[in-house]
Amino acid sequence: MFFLGKNRAKLFRNKVKRDWRLLLLAYFFAIFALLIIGKLFDFQVMKFDFYSALASDQHDIYTKLFPERGSIYIKDKSDPMFNQDENLYPLAINKDYNLIYAEPRYLKKSPEEAAKLLAPILEMQESELLPKLQKDDAYEPLKHKVSDEVAETVKNLGIFGVNSSKETFRYYPENNIGANVLGYLGYDSNGLKKGLYGVEGYFDKDLSGITGVIQSEKDTAGRMISVGEKKFEPSKDGSDIILTIDKTIEYQVCSKLNEQAKNIEADSGSAIVMDPKTGAILAMCSYPDFNPNEYNKVESPSAFNNLGVSEPYEVGSIFKAVTMAAGLDLGVITPDTTFNDVGQVTIDDFTIRDWDKKSHGIQTMTEVLQHSLNLGTIFVVQQMDKNDFKRYVEKFGFGQKTGIQLDNEAAGNIDSLKKKGDIWVATASFGQGITATNLQMVQAYSAIANGGKLVKPYIVDEIRTSDGTRIKYGPSKPVQVISSKTATLLTGMLVNVVERGEGTMAKVPGYYIAGKTGTAQIPDYKYGGYSNRTNHSFIGYAPIEDPAFVMIIKFENPKKGSYASVTAAPLFSRLSEFILNYYHIAPDKK
Repeated sequence: MFFLGKNRAKLFRNKVKRDWRLLLLAYFFAIFALLIIGKLFDFQVMKFDFYSALASDQHDIYTKLFPERGSIYIKDKSDPMFNQDENLYPLAINKDYNLIYAEPRYLKKSPEEAAKLLAPILEMQESELLPKLQKDDAYEPLKHKVSDEVAETVKNLGIFGVNSSKETFRYYPENNIGANVLGYLGYDSNGLKKGLYGVEGYFDKDLSGITGVIQSEKDTAGRMISVGEKKFEPSKDGSDIILTIDKTIEYQVCSKLNEQAKNIEADSGSAIVMDPKTGAILAMCSYPDFNPNEYNKVESPSAFNNLGVSEPYEVGSIFKAVTMAAGLDLGVITPDTTFNDVGQVTIDDFTIRDWDKKSHGIQTMTEVLQHSLNLGTIFVVQQMDKNDFKRYVEKFGFGQKTGIQLDNEAAGNIDSLKKKGDIWVATASFGQGITATNLQMVQAYSAIANGGKLVKPYIVDEIRTSDGTRIKYGPSKPVQVISSKTATLLTGMLVNVVERGEGTMAKVPGYYIAGKTGTAQIPDYKYGGYSNRTNHSFIGYAPIEDPAFVMIIKFENPKKGSYASVTAAPLFSRLSEFILNYYHIAPDKK
């Protein structure tokens, strides 16, 4: 009995041990299963985006990680059914091209034979292709920006080891038109794509979007560790930008500016058209311009500059309207106030004469503008305190940037008004010794056209983000810089300039035009004083009762035509007539 009891106890212990081992094994498999389920949940739910990206092909990963650059549009109001949300015309978009590349190691044809077949199709020399095809490489680009038709022709050659792939480039459908406003998409010093100049430069971050992220911890051999921190964030595409520019007006202004600049053999030229009530830029052009699709072919970087914004100059007689505005608003003159023009005046040992070096006798302030008399504007500033004149110049926005949404805006320079001596105020009264940009001049004349209310220029109407958000821009709050009475009186004086004065070639049949010519000597920065070179400009607005536009035309150093009255004024006339007809504005002359 004792022996039997002992065996039963042993059997019981063995059974308990087996049950414990089975239970432990069951726990192990249960925990292992839970780990697998947890890992699957982590893969399929928590880090789905990460592993989905890794499972994608190369092109799919690219589209997930690298954002698409936003497009730039302008408005096309020439469509009779114009709707701001629908009638948009692209000035800068992304376009797919083809890259033709070779895998030299796997070529089945000889490099010489392959080069001979490819050269005429790719429009390249055999001598240019052959070194690339002879390399002991697995990959060698042959030609970028190839059309679909050419890529298909290459494919049909059946050269094993020569293939094509899609690549995206920035494309500018209008080529040179609006180029100096747009800028271009180039590369920074690190070889990374970057918007340069114009809208492309100013809004580069908005247009670029946000690059995606895919990252994981790696071992010493660079292999991805299956456990550890992982992260995937898809890219966010760039925003689209809609400009205030009118497609039809832009085309007319840019093409006619280039044509006239070549006719008069000017070194450069620029033009701006703006709505005086809102500050919206309707057209903006520079000459010489460039084709942003081929920016790398430009000989001088100066061609990239938007001259109306980035290049301040001594504007000359078009500034006389600002001097008159200060005098009228302060009440120290009226349009009929007279002074005696004796031909010259000496200030601080400097002798100043009128542009024609003549004595004009008794002249009204209206006649001073009509005949563009330097001595007349000197008379005006002598009737007021120098600080008052400086204050009005600043109120009109000179000496400070307008804040327009474009790269490389210049502020101009009015520091001479801070200097001691009367000569600085005297020369500034007729636009010399101080500098301004065309954009600042348009802003100032817009205030005169707009009843004395100054609005800031702007060129971006709306930004549309990739998530559908719309960011609207619009007119700034108007600032009353001169009284409405002053603006009305000055408008009448400027109309007289076009009707009977130096600006008669700016006339438009059937309409009253308010405007002013300016022919200013260009400073000689090497030897001091002034050179024989001149800047020619004309600025004005119409119709005078309810101005629809203010426009400035400027040419640097034209070789044909001595004065702005015969170089800039005629172009102003042609473009004004076009805009007035385009807007269906009825004639206001009876």
